[in-house]
Amino acid sequence: MKIAFLKNKNRNDSISIGASVIIQDLSDNGIQCAMCDYDSAFNFDVVMVSMTATIDLFDLYANMKRHRWDKRTFKSIIGGFGCQNPFALADFVDYAFFGRSENVISQVITKLAKGDDLNYPFITPLINPVPVILRQVTENYEKSVKYGKNSSNWTERFIGCRYRCKFCHYSYNRVPVGNNDTYVNDGISTGSPEIMLKDICKLETKPGRFTTALDGYSERLRFAFGKKISWDLVEEGIDHVMSFKGNTFIKLYNIHGFPTETEADVAEFYNFFQNYISSTEKADGLVNIEVLNTAFRPSLNTPMERMPARLFPEARYEDLRIAVGKGIIVKWSVNNSGAWSHLKDLISIRNTSKHLEMLDFAATDAKFNKLNDAAKLTEFVNRFDITDFIREYSSDEPFVSDNIDSGIKKKNAR
Repeated sequence: MKIAFLKNKNRNDSISIGASVIIQDLSDNGIQCAMCDYDSAFNFDVVMVSMTATIDLFDLYANMKRHRWDKRTFKSIIGGFGCQNPFALADFVDYAFFGRSENVISQVITKLAKGDDLNYPFITPLINPVPVILRQVTENYEKSVKYGKNSSNWTERFIGCRYRCKFCHYSYNRVPVGNNDTYVNDGISTGSPEIMLKDICKLETKPGRFTTALDGYSERLRFAFGKKISWDLVEEGIDHVMSFKGNTFIKLYNIHGFPTETEADVAEFYNFFQNYISSTEKADGLVNIEVLNTAFRPSLNTPMERMPARLFPEARYEDLRIAVGKGIIVKWSVNNSGAWSHLKDLISIRNTSKHLEMLDFAATDAKFNKLNDAAKLTEFVNRFDITDFIREYSSDEPFVSDNIDSGIKKKNAR
């Protein structure tokens, strides 16, 4: 049998860590896996597709339609962390795999190549789908894999997160495994290590650069949605970094557009950093904090999945500088991902069969896709009713994730 993985053009023909694990798992079981593009896929018996983010739906839909995957001569199966609502691809993909695939993927691919039924609780056909339960694992992946163009070694140290922020898809879709009380990521995929804000004070040597997350303009917002970070904790963390000689760059992720967010919450954010810097100085180096605002997205299978989202949650860049002091600067990171990208994200999460015309237009209309993002947003909103993508859903009405069970209990946030 001839097996292939579809190249992801957004990764410069490299593949995700998850795809690397699958290819290694197949190889260990005597199944060789090639790489293919949308055209050469027709030379294989089975083609696997990786969705690394929900928004990949648009690119996959456009290319699969353009390359006539509706007339495919092969079997196709899609999975990955972004495979949360893949059902709009039903004309082009046969099956969706939900959750972790190691130690079972070889069996699945062999059955698929033979034309056998895939009777697994974590797999559904995309046409006439059935309820699924995400496949979880109880141990970290035991082997190292080569990842990316530089062939970096990646070894899994933990899965999931025990802190369960109510907006976090990862927390509610991966059962915790291993020592993830600290959640320190090696940074292969991000360019710098990721450290939980509460753990900054545990650093014993000066970090050159690292990524962390605040996720909410105010204490009220953070505590309401499960991110229990006080301003005292933020101050202690920055003080600790300031105590080292030399320079440190910190990328600080923040979520804006949370439900119930007010101008007072935003003002609290500005006031904290301005007050901190006015009373602090560092004489032997620079701490550069770059704040990257990302819009709130009601991720599926989380307590906040049914909550409303804002259509225009643009970050504030009246002045890129938030606060500047002696040896420390806090500024906005210019985020080129605006309201149109955010709306595409919401569509990829919440679309159903009744929205297929909208998705098809956004993904494939040549004239529309030549517009800039601001013009796309205006054109799309004038043409279609987008209410379903931004409104709040009651707990007793049908929802896109009703038949997808992560196996982790959640209570819908109100």
